[in-house]
Amino acid sequence: MHSRLILALGVAASIAMPDASNAQEARVYRTEPSRAFAYSFDDENRAVIGITTSTGSTRDTLGVLVSSVTPGGPAEKAGLEEGNRIAAVNGVNLKLAAVDVGDWDMANAMTRRLTRELGKLKPGDDVELRVYSSGQTRSIRVKTAASDSLYRSTRKGRIDADDRAALGVSLGSTGSKRDTLGVLIIGLDDDGPAAKSGLEEGNRIAAINGVDLRVSREDAGDEFISSAKTGRLQRELEKLKPGDEVTLRVYGGGRTRDLKVKTVALSSLPRRRTMIFGGTPMPMRAPMAPMPPMEPEFRRELEEEIGRAGRAIERIAPRIQQRVSGRISM
Repeated sequence: MHSRLILALGVAASIAMPDASNAQEARVYRTEPSRAFAYSFDDENRAVIGITTSTGSTRDTLGVLVSSVTPGGPAEKAGLEEGNRIAAVNGVNLKLAAVDVGDWDMANAMTRRLTRELGKLKPGDDVELRVYSSGQTRSIRVKTAASDSLYRSTRKGRIDADDRAALGVSLGSTGSKRDTLGVLIIGLDDDGPAAKSGLEEGNRIAAINGVDLRVSREDAGDEFISSAKTGRLQRELEKLKPGDEVTLRVYGGGRTRDLKVKTVALSSLPRRRTMIFGGTPMPMRAPMAPMPPMEPEFRRELEEEIGRAGRAIERIAPRIQQRVSGRISM
C-alpha cells in the first residue's frame, strides 16, 4: 500500500513512495514536551465521516482533536469544525485520563478506538458523536460515507492550486497565547489584495465571512488548535473563486475592524517558498528575503548536515511506519 510520510522534527522532510499520486497522505508530527501523530491509508469500502484527527495535547482529556474537516463531507454537513473534540463515538469514551496525559501510546489508543468504532459501520450508517466545543458538549448524528466516494469526489472537485482564490498573505501558527485574537499574518505580497486593503504583518484575522478563527482562552497556547484555525481559514478560501469578495475581521494596533477584500488567482501572485513555523505541522506559503551568497566552506558543512539528517530519517522511517497501526482520516 502506497503512502507518503512527512516527518516534522524542527526540519521538514518527505519520503515519497512509488505512485504517490494515487495515495492518501500520512503525516507524523512531533512536538515537545508532548508527541502527536496523524496518519491515513486508502481503504475504498470503509465508512468515513470526513475528518482528520490528531493527539498529543494536554487537552486530549476533552477528546480527540478534529484537526481538519473535508469540504462537503458528512462531518461538515453535521456542523463539525476544526478545533472541535470528539469525546465519545456511539457511547465509547475517547477522552484521555488525566494520569495518561503525555503518554504517547495512550494518546494513540484514543485515535485507534475511534477508528475501530467507525470500522464496525458500513457506509450510510449513522454514528452518534459527543462533541466538545466552546466549553460545551453536545450530541450530533453523522451519516457515514464510503471512503472512496468521499475522497475521490473531493479530489475531482479540487481546483488546481494555481487557480484557487488567494489573499496574498502568509500565515503563522506557532501556538502563541495571542492566537486568541486570531490567525497571525506573518507576510504579505506587496501587489496582493490583502496588502492593498491595508493589512500589515502582525495583524490577526479574527474571522472570515463570519467564521470565527480565534482560539478560545482555555485552548490558548495549544499549537494543534492554532493550526486547526489556520486550516479553517484555508477551507473557507477553498469555497471561493478568484474575484470573489470576502469580509475579514482584522485585529491590529489594539483595535478590531472589518475589511472587504477581493480575492485573486494564486497564479497572479509571486511564487513563494514553503516553510514550517514553530511546531506547527502545517506548511505555509511565506515570502522570504533573498539569501546572501554562502561561503564555500559553510555550504559544504550545510550539505553534509542535510545529508546526515536525510540518512537518519531513512533509517527511522520503517520503525515509524511499523508503529503506526491505525488510520486517522475518517
